[in-house]
Amino acid sequence: MVVRNMYLGWATFTILDMNILVTNDDGFENPGIWALAKAVRSLGEVTVVAPVDNQSGTGCSISFRKSINVDQVTSKLDGVNCFAVNGTPADSVILGSKYILKDDVDVVVSGINPGFNTSRNMFISGTFGAAIIASALGMRACAFSMDAMDPVNDLTVANVIAAITNELMCRETPSGSLFNVNFPAISVSGINGAEGSAPARSDLKMNVDLQSDGGYEIFSGLKVNIDGLELTSGSDIEVLARGKVALTALDGTNLNYLRDDQSLHRMIDAANRVIG
Repeated sequence: MVVRNMYLGWATFTILDMNILVTNDDGFENPGIWALAKAVRSLGEVTVVAPVDNQSGTGCSISFRKSINVDQVTSKLDGVNCFAVNGTPADSVILGSKYILKDDVDVVVSGINPGFNTSRNMFISGTFGAAIIASALGMRACAFSMDAMDPVNDLTVANVIAAITNELMCRETPSGSLFNVNFPAISVSGINGAEGSAPARSDLKMNVDLQSDGGYEIFSGLKVNIDGLELTSGSDIEVLARGKVALTALDGTNLNYLRDDQSLHRMIDAANRVIG
């Protein structure tokens, strides 16, 4: 194993030539996935494997008993290979790890999703669904999301992603670890720090609209439970409302929130050092 040191201006990383699989649920051409790949490119060997088209709302869906095509396509970053999968984000993780990288994947990062993946939204999100499947396969995984109105190439966002991913790659982070990260609306107030958070308690509101062809279209949205006009302290939505990056660690087996996860606390500390 080759060991090399990388200095990024705010921290020095020891790189062990790890393989980083980057995916998303918005398709391989979405700017968010390339912002994510660029943010982690200095940390190891990066390969992008993502759906051909938008797969938002597919959660952990896997295309069982269906032939899935995988094609190498033109990459937007030098030194980064890109593969387009005619399937879901979960398919992309499975084929990327099993077929393309031959079970040689150290971490999986998913995103950057344009729009928050908080509370119950996590469980229908293809972005987070990809991370769940990666965790189930024994890989360390993290999903990244941000306000849809913010620029995905923000330098602070990129540096925070790199710091968190570096901790994800750390030997002390157990295999199968699972994390969810949401950035606040930085175009409004910037980033005021990073904090651990629990998924907010909420109801998932589903709407069904009749279409002109006689079919139905399903829309989803969050109905957040508000107690006295104040969000539950320490929930992901409340942390975001205070302008902080919300980091959540979950048990990949049962998706329970892990408040005292040591890797989570290392990630929070690393992010706060970057933010200043």
